[in-house]
Amino acid sequence: MAEEAPMPSRRPTPTASEAGLSHVRVLELAGGVGIAWAAKLYADLGADVIRVENGNDAVRLRPHDVHRWLNSNKRSVRSLSDELIRGADMVIHDRRDLPDLTQQNSQLVVLAFTSFGLTGPYAHYDAAEINVIHASSWGNLSPGGATDPDLPPLKAPGHHANINVASVAAIVALAATERAAVSGQGEHIDFAAVAAAAKITEVAPAAVSFLGVVASRLGTRTVVPWRIFQCTDGLLQLICPEQSQWEAFVELMGSPEWASLEVFATGPDRTQNADVLNMYLAEWFADQQADEIYHAAQAARVAVTPVNTMAQLEANEHFAERGFFATTPDGLKLPGPGFQMDQPWWRLAAEAPDAGAHEGEGWRHRTVPVRNAEAVTGTNSSSAATRGRRPLEGVRVCDFTWIWAGPFCTQILAHLGADVIKLESPDHLCMFRRLPLNPPDSPPPPHDTSGLFQLYNSDKRSVGIDLSHPDAAEVVARLVAISDVAVDNFGVGVMDRLGFGAEQLRAINPDIVIASLSGYGSTGPCAEYVAYGPAGGAFAGLYASNGYEDGPALETGVAVGDPCTGITAAWAVVASLAARRHSGIAATIDVAMTEAVAATVGEGWMQYVTDGRSPAPLGNHDPIWSPHNCYRAHGDDEWVTIACTDEPMWQSLCAVIDPGLARRPEFATAADRKRNEAELDAAISAWTQSRDRRQITEELQAAGVTAFGSVTSHELWTGDAHFEAIGMLERPHHPLTGDRVVPGIPWRLRDGPNGLRRPAPLLGQHTVEVLTDVLNYAPEEVGELMARGVVQEPAAAQTH
Repeated sequence: MAEEAPMPSRRPTPTASEAGLSHVRVLELAGGVGIAWAAKLYADLGADVIRVENGNDAVRLRPHDVHRWLNSNKRSVRSLSDELIRGADMVIHDRRDLPDLTQQNSQLVVLAFTSFGLTGPYAHYDAAEINVIHASSWGNLSPGGATDPDLPPLKAPGHHANINVASVAAIVALAATERAAVSGQGEHIDFAAVAAAAKITEVAPAAVSFLGVVASRLGTRTVVPWRIFQCTDGLLQLICPEQSQWEAFVELMGSPEWASLEVFATGPDRTQNADVLNMYLAEWFADQQADEIYHAAQAARVAVTPVNTMAQLEANEHFAERGFFATTPDGLKLPGPGFQMDQPWWRLAAEAPDAGAHEGEGWRHRTVPVRNAEAVTGTNSSSAATRGRRPLEGVRVCDFTWIWAGPFCTQILAHLGADVIKLESPDHLCMFRRLPLNPPDSPPPPHDTSGLFQLYNSDKRSVGIDLSHPDAAEVVARLVAISDVAVDNFGVGVMDRLGFGAEQLRAINPDIVIASLSGYGSTGPCAEYVAYGPAGGAFAGLYASNGYEDGPALETGVAVGDPCTGITAAWAVVASLAARRHSGIAATIDVAMTEAVAATVGEGWMQYVTDGRSPAPLGNHDPIWSPHNCYRAHGDDEWVTIACTDEPMWQSLCAVIDPGLARRPEFATAADRKRNEAELDAAISAWTQSRDRRQITEELQAAGVTAFGSVTSHELWTGDAHFEAIGMLERPHHPLTGDRVVPGIPWRLRDGPNGLRRPAPLLGQHTVEVLTDVLNYAPEEVGELMARGVVQEPAAAQTH
């Protein structure tokens, strides 16, 4: 890596026609919701996206005009011509048998976004969203804190899993496209949706690999109180991970006598007596007005969040002030982006087209991009030198992040090859370093052996630095001056108080891309409100439609707010790097967790705008497809998912289960099956209950029916054959915890390196290395900084 990266060449402010991703051409081969969402991300930032609709188009078959959300800003043609392929930068598809299009365009990047990837034992399996989410173990973890083992594990509403992981796929494809623009060499990306979904299952992989514990949806949560409560006029979510927050909430309630009982005195006490505590809290909330308690609790720094319906989301004051919603030219109001920028690159410029509306049209004229390797990679690299590298090699990231959302963002960048330098304060340790997910036999210190920290910080370097020390500013400034990206997810205002707010960072390095992640964003009436990961799904309207039919709103089992925010930030960063290469402009990005999640709930939103009703929980069912459920299989808490998304699949299912089902009039059509869903589910369940879920999966997949078991985290991370085959069971050697399994990288490059490069770092493991090799401090200067407590490295014994 170069000692100091040259600044990219400056250019005049681009016009609207050359802003954002206007230099990118994307071919979307129409298929499922996931790739439609990925293509929409490009289109909304100005890319020329042509949708080829000459086969099965699941998006246009979805109810409530969902295609009008997913296809805005795109063009549509019926036929895939050689001319379109030759002129494209990228092709995205979800097919397993597509010919190698790079033979027609050597600079083309092809993204194959499939359920299980293109290799491994399950590569030939088909899957709907329900199968993907249950195959990743995410479904088996939901709903969190469940108490009834007779209820099946639960998928999230709509296509929430595929939309989130498709965002990751879009990031990888854009980074590869930028590399191809410099090197002249294209790429083929094999992206496995189930692997990407498994990577965001929070604590579960660490619980298995570091503690030998099977994570489960059943049982009491580790933090109590943590629950959704009914008020007189709506739902509120309460979570109190800190003792001080519980005490503040008790005071807000007027210090009722029951709250002073010894059984609720400490966190462990409240966990042990969760049922009784939740009963008391439910009684208290039932007499309260939701909005009043929300704002009062937040004033006391307690994480209370409204569980919004779509109607409440539309009327929300905070979203209104931040201008979250946007309108297409034909007047359709849609969720806006999950991020805000100081550049006007995101816009709804065109409504969704009719199928084939642009048949015969070619690519739009574009300004020739600046083929400037320095502006892409941050290093003085020749085109030849960039070939065969990870897409972001040469990009340097100054990483101020902690806990989950921020580290997940920077881990994606690190997996893509960026040099992520994590600034860690020994006196303010990341919560993930502090949580007790350490192997029982691991040596001290515990902050270096936490499995949860290791999950989301592989491929990074760590500098131990006391950011509050007055002499730390010079060290940080040196790093900022030669970095391409700075990312933080502290509370609003913290970076300013540390002396590294956006204005200060921009003064040090005018060409640095800046991303700040927070719960509610940096502006608006709720900007300084407390928001943990679970708040994202509550506020954004996801949890209101999550749960069993005719049941209450439930959480998704994984605190989706955190990974969704991290993914959104990573997308905005990589898009900004691409835009910087083209325009010379570096963006400042504001990512609000509430908006990051709300941007993904367009299916529920479209139901609201078309029917006038906020969607209610559907369990594992689908609005139009049936059968579509999670059925009990033989064994204790064993379940299997089955989904029939077309008529041939239904006929194939009947041929396996009972040919007589196909002849019953109440199941004659898709609409009939949906109307008689309870009876149909009972018939299928009677068949599945006596069979092993693996046997069911194999038999139905062989017949062409999408089916897969609801996999536990223990099965997945202790030797799953498919995950082993696609490189998701990585065992990087950690100096203190050894060769334990951590999640790998859910994509494989054909022409670039794959796999993890390094385990998560010890705190300060790379302090000397970074200060000397990157920041050009002399060894004696580093020693002096250590002596004054400015920087820190691990004890010598830890590094051997």
